[in-house]
Amino acid sequence: MDTFMLVVNLLGGLGIFLLGMELLSAGSKKLAGGKLRYILDRFLRSKPGGVAFGVLLTLLFQSSSAASVVLVGFVDASLITFTQTLPVLLGTGIGTTITTQLISFNLGDYALLFVGLGFFIKAFAKGRWSDVGQIILGFAILFFGMKLMADGMAPLREMPRFIDLLLHLERPWAGLLTGMVLTAMIQSSAAFIGILITLTTSGLITFEAALPLILGTNIGTTVTALLASLTASYPGRKLAVANALFRFLGALLLIWFLGYWAQATYWISGQAASNARLLANAHTLFNLMMALVFLPFTGLIGALAGKLVKAPRKKSVHSLQYLNKDLMSSPDLSLPFLQKEVQDMGEVVYSMVKASMRPFFERDAAAVDQIKKWEEKADFYREAINDFLVKMNQKHPIENWSEDYYRMLHVVNELEQIADIVAVNVVRQAEKWLQNNIQFSPSGKKELEDYHARCLKQLERALVLMHHWDPDQALRMKRKYRKYALMAFDFERQHYKRLLTPNTTSLESSKVHMELLNLLRIINSRATNFGRLVFMREAHEPMPE
Repeated sequence: MDTFMLVVNLLGGLGIFLLGMELLSAGSKKLAGGKLRYILDRFLRSKPGGVAFGVLLTLLFQSSSAASVVLVGFVDASLITFTQTLPVLLGTGIGTTITTQLISFNLGDYALLFVGLGFFIKAFAKGRWSDVGQIILGFAILFFGMKLMADGMAPLREMPRFIDLLLHLERPWAGLLTGMVLTAMIQSSAAFIGILITLTTSGLITFEAALPLILGTNIGTTVTALLASLTASYPGRKLAVANALFRFLGALLLIWFLGYWAQATYWISGQAASNARLLANAHTLFNLMMALVFLPFTGLIGALAGKLVKAPRKKSVHSLQYLNKDLMSSPDLSLPFLQKEVQDMGEVVYSMVKASMRPFFERDAAAVDQIKKWEEKADFYREAINDFLVKMNQKHPIENWSEDYYRMLHVVNELEQIADIVAVNVVRQAEKWLQNNIQFSPSGKKELEDYHARCLKQLERALVLMHHWDPDQALRMKRKYRKYALMAFDFERQHYKRLLTPNTTSLESSKVHMELLNLLRIINSRATNFGRLVFMREAHEPMPE
């Protein structure tokens, strides 16, 4: 076999291996992704639970780097704290070893059988069984890729130059550096371990010589995350550095005890174990030892990462803080991040409503400019969130989304409508008001202040409701809306009474007074619509009386 065909077989086998991992990851996320939020709350109450969550997260994504990206999103969305992620990082290392354990069994000869089995289950089964079929298909393609790599590497045993190159890996530091570089190039520690298993099974490298390569693999898997973190958020950069510190310190510690590590692996595996099983067990043993050693010191590692990464200066450029392209493949996982973005949009709109009366009560012209800036940000949120959902729909049809997505879309629309009321209608009145030297009567001003305060309170209830969708709170909002509507009607009547008395102030400010009262009543109605979303059903049931 010439060199060209050898490279073709190796690259083709590696490509099929990675394709299998991608299918396996997608099937796992479909099968378990919907329960991830529940598991998140349960597991992260303790450090061991965090490690267990890291194992699960890596099994879902079949990549510790991808799992780290999701962790960054969790931190950014304030679902978990940076401190809580540190035990999870240790768990992601253990998670990668489970895939390694599975691929260490020589199942390549049966790979095509399981390719067929997995395909037919995926194609003809429904619901969760279809996801199970995809997982089987992913594993089968993964094993088939391993077999192609093994067959492609067989001629290397007859190539003196390659044998000489491998002899250099007998030196621990050279092996560590090689493993780190190659894993960073492949961007998958599981894939590189698969290559190592193929090398040891083919007799091209000894088990002992592969141990430094495993250490290098664990460092190399952090390189991708470190590079990606250059443009990530501050918590993301800290997380990437903390992950690298765990791996680097673990490798630096164990490279001096390679002999003891090998002996412990032989003792656990048994003398009759194959090189593939020895390698998989050594990889697992390293990550387990690293978790046990560093788990009590996660706070120290986090503090060190915080010192190495400088906190950024705040930027005024509009951007989504929580949603990113990595979440588009998992609708179930993206929902809490979407909720955080909508919450931020809600806070911007709340600020607009809160500042809307300042030009009238305080003659504050700067408030008008600030409202316009907030309105630009609210518009950005609407467009960016809709763009994200449209792109996610291209990967996952909308009929598979949960009801909460529709609620979020309705909330975004209501917030946008409130922002427009303030930025267009209220601001138009404010600009005219500031050009004229007129005032509200003391009674009229007091009425607007009271109604404005109640409007803000209703909007506060709406934003809180968005987190829990509590029917009792929704009904309370509806009762408050009725009360406020009667209050507005009463204020109108009081205003008309003042107009019938010799009161020049009320006469000059009458039109503005009535316009503002009406606009605040519309905002109040829009906020109350949040409560109506609680009772949104497929049959479009009306909100209970």
